[in-house]
Formats: sequence, C-alpha cells, structure tokens
Amino acid sequence: DADRGAGRPPAPPAELAGVAAASPLRERLRAHYVRSLHAAGRRADALDAYEETRRALADRLGADPSPELAAAHLAILRDDDAADASANGSGPAADRPAPAARRRTNLPAQLTTFVGREEESRRVGELLREHRLVTLTGPGGAGKTRLAGEIAAAHVAGTPDGVWFVPLAPVSDPGDLAQAVLTALGAAEPVWNPDARPPAHPVERLTAFLAAKSLVLVLDNCEHLVDSVARLADHLLARAPGLRILATSREPLGITGEALCPVPSLPLPPAADGAPEPDEALRYASVRLFADRAAAVRPGFAVDTGTVGDVVEICRALDGVPLAIELAAARLRALTPGQVAARLGDRFRLLSAGSRAALPRHRTLRAVVDWSWDLLDGVERAVLRRLSVFAGGAAPDAAVRVCGLDAPDAPAPDDVLDVIAALIDKSLVLADGGADVRYRLLETVRVYAGERLEEAGEARRVRAAYTACFLDLAERADPELRRADQLDWIERLLAERDNLSAALRHAVDARDVETALRLFGSLMWFWFMRDMELEAGAFARAVHDLAGDVPPPDLADEHALTVLSTGIMAQFSSGEGPTIESLHAAVDRFVRAVPEMPRHPLLALARPIRAVFAGDNDGARRLLKRLEDHSDEWVRAVSHVLRGHIAINVGDIDAAAAEAATGCARFREIGDRWGLLGALGCQIQVDIARGDLAAALELAEEAQNLGASGIGADAGVMMLVFVGEVRMRTGDLAGARKDLQQAMDAMEERGDFADAGTAALALSELSLWEGDRDAARALAERVHEQTARRYRPDVALVARRAHMRLGCLADEDGDLDAAARWHRLAVGDLDGDVFAGNPTLAVLAEGLASHADARGEHARAAELLGTACTLRGYRDAGSYDDRRITESAANALGAAAFDAAYRRGRAAGRAEFLARAPGMATSARPDAGDGTDAAAGLGRAGARLDPAG
Repeated sequence: DADRGAGRPPAPPAELAGVAAASPLRERLRAHYVRSLHAAGRRADALDAYEETRRALADRLGADPSPELAAAHLAILRDDDAADASANGSGPAADRPAPAARRRTNLPAQLTTFVGREEESRRVGELLREHRLVTLTGPGGAGKTRLAGEIAAAHVAGTPDGVWFVPLAPVSDPGDLAQAVLTALGAAEPVWNPDARPPAHPVERLTAFLAAKSLVLVLDNCEHLVDSVARLADHLLARAPGLRILATSREPLGITGEALCPVPSLPLPPAADGAPEPDEALRYASVRLFADRAAAVRPGFAVDTGTVGDVVEICRALDGVPLAIELAAARLRALTPGQVAARLGDRFRLLSAGSRAALPRHRTLRAVVDWSWDLLDGVERAVLRRLSVFAGGAAPDAAVRVCGLDAPDAPAPDDVLDVIAALIDKSLVLADGGADVRYRLLETVRVYAGERLEEAGEARRVRAAYTACFLDLAERADPELRRADQLDWIERLLAERDNLSAALRHAVDARDVETALRLFGSLMWFWFMRDMELEAGAFARAVHDLAGDVPPPDLADEHALTVLSTGIMAQFSSGEGPTIESLHAAVDRFVRAVPEMPRHPLLALARPIRAVFAGDNDGARRLLKRLEDHSDEWVRAVSHVLRGHIAINVGDIDAAAAEAATGCARFREIGDRWGLLGALGCQIQVDIARGDLAAALELAEEAQNLGASGIGADAGVMMLVFVGEVRMRTGDLAGARKDLQQAMDAMEERGDFADAGTAALALSELSLWEGDRDAARALAERVHEQTARRYRPDVALVARRAHMRLGCLADEDGDLDAAARWHRLAVGDLDGDVFAGNPTLAVLAEGLASHADARGEHARAAELLGTACTLRGYRDAGSYDDRRITESAANALGAAAFDAAYRRGRAAGRAEFLARAPGMATSARPDAGDGTDAAAGLGRAGARLDPAG
C-alpha cells in the first residue's frame, strides 16, 4: 500500500503469487495481485484471479467483493488505470472518468506462462527502483529476455511515459543503434521536413526526445553491440534524468552506475540414486517448466511416478537452461520422456525444432551456442575449446597448464586467466567456489566446445596434456595421504575426482599403458580410504586388461595393485561376496604379482595378509615383526597396529596392549588419522578387556571425531558403534541407543550389511538390558534376513552372531528345538572359517552355554563360559548372556561347583572348542544329572538348516 501511495510501480506478479495463493480471502492483497497481473499485460490472468477470489468470498463467507476489489475488476474490463486511482484514495474507479487512451508500451504480449524466477524477479524489481541502469547477464537461452519483459510489464502503470522494448538482435551495424531506439519509441524522423533543414543526427534526436521523459527502456540482446550500447546508454543517462534502462546481454555493459543481475539456470532437483517423488520434483522450476511446455504439445502429460525420473534426467542433463528445456519438451510431440532422455547424447541433433517465430539463433540449441561462439576472438575460442576436456571443472593452475599449450591462436600461459575472465563476462564460463575458485562450463557449452576442439585438430594433444596434469597431481598426492596433511589432499582429490577419472579413461582409450598404470597406482590408496572399491575395481579391470599379465619395466608395483583390486577388493565389493576358496586364490595371485622389494607401502603388507587369510596368525605376526626395520615409517607403524589386532583375535590382551600403544604413538607422530583410527580401535578393545571404560569411552569419542573429519565415508559411522557399545557398558543406555541407531541407519542406507548388522546386534543386546525381548528378537531377525544370501566372510561372521542371539532367545523361551536349529547355524562349518577369530568364537561359546543351561546342563554351561573367557583373553563383564547364564548356572550348581566347572572350561582352547562345538547344539535333554560330557560323542550336527525353519 505504501509503495502504491508513493506512486511506485506495482510489484511483479511473481512476487505476489505465492502469498496471494495462500490467502484467497484477503481482499486487499488479492486486489494488489489482480492489479499487478493487469499492469504486467496479463489481462486474462488478472480476470481469472478476480473470479477465483469472488467465488471464494461467495462460497466461504457469503459475501460480495469489496469496493476496492470491484474497482480493480472494472479497471481490467476497461483496460485502464482506474484501479490505481482507487488504491491511492481518489474514490472508486466507477466514479471518475476514464483517462484518455494513450499508448504506453510496446512490450510484446506473451503466449506462454512465466515459470519460476521468483527470486530474480524480486531482485531485479528492487534494482530497477534503486538504479537507473540494470543489466541482466547470463548464457544464451537462460531466459533473460522473458524475465526482462515480465519485470518491465510490472512498471508500465507506474511510469509516466511508459516502458519501451528495443530488440537489438536484428541490428548489425552500430551506426543503426540510435535509430532502432527511436523506431521502438515511435519517434522516427518525419519524411517531410517543412523547414528544409538537414535532418538531425539520430543520437541528437533521441537525446532531445528523452530529455524530459520519465520512462523505462528495455535494450534486449546487447552482446553483439556491447561497446556501442555502452556508449549510448552512458550518453543518454547523463542527459535524460527521468530515463531508466533495463538491458539484457551475455556480458555486462561495463559503465559506471551499472547494476548487474546474473540470470542463472533454473533450479534443479539434486542428484540422487533413484527418482524423486513427483511432488518433490515439481518444487523445482526447471521441472515445472518442462511439465508446462510438455503439456502444451502433448495434452494430458503430467509429471508422475512413471515420468518423473526421465524428466529430472532431462532437466539435469540440460543444466536447467530454459530454452534447452523448452526445446526438449517440444520433442514430446513424437517421443516419450524416456526416449528424449536417451537421445541427449546427441543433443544438438535432437533439440533442433524450435518455434518458427523465434529469432534464428533461438530456434535450435546449436544456434544458441553458435551465436556466442561467433562473438569470440581466436584466443578466446582456443581457451574455451580446451576447457572442454575438463570433466569436473578446472582449478586455475590446471586451466593455465592445459589451456596455455603453445599454438598460433592460443594465449601465453600468463594470459590464460585473463582470457577466462573475459569468457566469464561473456557468460560462457562459470566461476564456482570462494577462495578456491573453479571454472566450469555448462554441459551444452562443453559438448559444443569439445566438437570445436576436434575440428581444430588438437584434441589428442590437449587431452594428453590434461592427463599428464592430473597424473602429476595424483603422484604428488599419494604419499601425502599417509601424512599429516592428508585431509587437505583428500579434499583436493575429491574436488578433482571427475577429472582424475576422465584422465584415467583417456589413458586407457589412448592405450597408454605406462600412464594408465601410474595413475591407477597413485589413486589406489585414495579409493581405499574413501570406500570407493567399486570405482577402483572398474578401473583396475580396464587397466589390467590393457597391461596384460606381465608388468612393464619399473611398473611392477602399479601392476600388482591392479591385481589386488581386480581380485580381493572386487570380490568384497560384489553382491554376494567371495567364497573362502575364491578369496584364497585371489590372495595367492596378488602375492605372486608383488615384487620382492616393493616401493608402495601397501604392498609391503601382502605376505602378512596372505598368512592372515590362511588362518596362520603366528606366521602373520612373524612377518609383520620383520617390517619393524622397513624404511617407510608408515609401514613400521601399521605393522604394530596389525599385530595388535591379531593379538586381540587370539586373546592375547597383554601383547595387544603393547602393540596398540606403540601404534597409536607412531601414527600420532606421523599425523596419519586413518592409521590412528586403526590403532585406537585396538586400544579401545584393550581398555574394555581391562575394565577401564572411562579410558575406552574417551578414545572411542576421539576415534569417532577423527572418522567424521573426512578420512573415509564409513569411518566415522563405524566409530559410533564403538562409542555406543562403551556407553552401553557404562550404563548410559539412552546415549548408546542414539549412537547405535544412527550407525545402523547410515550403514543400511549405504548397503553395508556387515557393519549395519554389527550395530543392530549391539542394539539387540541393549534391548535385552532394557528388558525388551521383542525388540531384541526383531533386530536379530533383521540381521538374519539381511545376511542370509550374502557370503562375504565379514557378513558371515555377523550372521553367526545373529543366529547365536536368536538361539539364546529361543533358549529363554524354552523352545529347545528352535534354539538347537539356530545354534547349529551359528557354529556350522566353523572349523573351516579362518575369519572367525577368538572374539567371535567366544560369543558362540556363550550361545552354546545358554543352550546347555536351558537343557539343564549347568556344569557344561559353566565350562563353556570359562572357555569363552580363555578365547577372549578376559571375562566380558559387560556381556548380557555371560551375566544371565552365570546367575542361572551358579544358582543351580552352587558357587563352588560353578567355579570348578568354570576352571575346567578355562583349560580348553580354540582347537578343542572348534572340535566339540558342532555336537553341542542339540534339542534333546540329558537322561539324568547334568554331567559335563552329556553331549559328548554326538558328533557334528546334521545338514545346514534353512534359517526360515
């Protein structure tokens, strides 16, 4: 109201649409909206908006429109300004004579709806009220002209001498510029001059015409005349104080007082693995624009569950550029959205059927980019076409190296960034980021520039330079990933991930064996740290196939890393995972490929890893001990950490404590957070074993913070499991539940069912401490279902523990038949499972103790608890089952008999447990007594049962 009272033009419809739609009964607001639509030249929309309000008032309030709203309606019918007079307090429009008809604009009427641009409309409206020269800049097809028309239309009613549109696209000669403006204003030189004076110069006539006027000029498509337009605008603004100019151009005019408003692409739905919900996708203006234009050519079309995925793919592939989206939507006359999306690889051929009434350069996608290309000089063209090789944007140093290659039409390296700045001004290059700027091309421009690169005959040379640039980066980064600055290098490699992948693909396509092997070898540790095994495996196969089975000279390390990835890592990344046999074969192939004295630190661990996979823990410890004299400090540190984990795995807590302490100290000195995480994981288990829960919690929280700092995608989440388990042992059940639930949800979302199962089973035990057996059972069944058809060794270990938990629950229910089936699953084929370390066996021993106790074999239960203690190397006071079974068996036997049986069990080790475990899972009760050997001689259980049984 204040704006209108002060004589300011009405706000653009886009600013009022949302709030007006939300308030259908606020008559003053709806009147403002109706007047805004009318002032914008959208008479039919204004009448529709009035009718919608009238119906709402009648249906919901039984009332007629207010005098103000009725006056606005009458003004629309008369097509005059009476509504404005009413709003300014002069009385209803019907009480005053209509103003004399006077043409106040030549803005072209629009034939389509205006979609999106609410923020830009608001900002440009404010700029035009505060500045006398506003320039909309952006790439071809961004919708600058349409946005300028919508904004200008909203200023017609409030500008005394109107708003005038000057199309400059047809003007090719700068000398015709002033005359084009005069023609648009209707102020052309009369044919007959009664005084026979020589005609005045067009600039003089235009200056005289505008000197006393108060109007808005829309100068559309200035880029091809930018210097002349800048001079004319500067001249006129200095001599016509009532003049305001709204210009559209692919680059700024560059004069004092100019306010710039970049017009970006329309907002896009974020990248996602699956298609979004239709309502969610339609929140984005790019999708709404496609839907609107598609419905115009294919009646009945809608963005629904069947089309939303393809529509989003089209909008994203076209960078949200409005003209490109409209051209794609027009193809729905003959194609489905899926067919359009599939053909966007040849976008210039596909999007070649625009409106016949459009400017020639707006009829096809190629014509849009051709127009911008033709305005460039030779040096700018050279830089633009070379930038097309960058798949993920270009950092300044990389852009200088690749775009500064010597050629007759290329800039010197020192001048490359200046040329890029000029291309940014011309809306052909985007500058993203803050302090770390990156240069990026819209995908359509990149495809076009790539074609020009091929035409120039320098594609092979430029791509070779591009690949060399990123090979240098990868080789510099690899050792730094194991040092104190690793986070900075991880961030740098993540920023260049698309470029590194493109460079490696180019090396493979060019059959450059040396470059492909070197680049793969330099990226291997980065992929491993960031849990990108699938990406590494795909590249490893391509590089290994290119190199063959025999490594080139001096590239044995790099070749061995491809064998590692194609064998071991690829099997772990596959859907079902490896078998024990396939894994052993892959490890053997890998070790045979490793040279005797490898340079890469990871390869120094090859032979100890083979020993671990073979179940030879003592051999692995001996081989790792030899690495104490290795020349690489990282190898020396990691050897201690691995020996610590092996010691945990065999129940040697004292040895684990010494190795973990040394490993933590070494990795703190080196600054490698990834290695420190592994060392902390070992130390946490030592502290839990020794009952120092305060120290364990402190280290677990440190590890979780380290993991969340960017070391790896999963590291921080897995450390949450440690934190949750320690909290549970301290009695902080609420805190433990929060941590474990967060970890489980995150891992399930990533499809990592081994780690998700670990978190779920911890939650299951927590539920038992809380007395919620139903929740505990549901969580264990969830893990069983998720692991039932996956055979990875780490998943199999989690499955065994889930079966144990379900067996224990059945024991407590008294259902010994079901319990026996679950326990047989838990210990089935256990003697051949080299990955089942002593901590896992201890959990299974507790499960069998539960089953023995349920069958009345209380002495056997006490013995198995003792065996579990020996296997772990300590008695786990935080175990729900240990405490439950201890209370039951001790009450049945008495303290002395329980202690004696427990001591007998302590004498049994891994080999004896593996030999006897399968025969202990039976549903039959003993005939008499609770003899310690009641189940002896039963032998191995029968065939593996269907878990659904």
